[in-house]
Amino acid sequence: MSREIIQPDGLIDAPSIGYSHAIVEGGTLYTSGQVGWDEEFELAGEDIQSQASKASKAFENVETLLAEIDKSLEDVTKVTAHIVDLHENREDFFEVWQEFYSEPPYPCLTLLGPDQLAQPGMLVELEVEVPVET
Repeated sequence: MSREIIQPDGLIDAPSIGYSHAIVEGGTLYTSGQVGWDEEFELAGEDIQSQASKASKAFENVETLLAEIDKSLEDVTKVTAHIVDLHENREDFFEVWQEFYSEPPYPCLTLLGPDQLAQPGMLVELEVEVPVET
């Protein structure tokens, strides 16, 4: 079985801090959690919903990963969204979600509400799974 590491330009240098953005193995793309920061480790927006928000940037980072293997958000079969203060931020998250998934077929979705994410200021972290031909 071969394992393909996905490390596109435009995202932080994940290997420099000890992980891979994504791996394709066994016919599936698995991603590390994508958050709302750019390749310079700068967080977008002040809240979950604003146009330059952390959630929108997290989705854009997922799109960057998918483009590297000629896939798009339409190909995603499973999303796990970690949302700080889920009960407070759920509605705002779904407004951003609708920008990226406005009509069926929708991917499977699991929402988790941790107390915090890896760095202060992070509000949303997205993991996705995508079937790929090997």
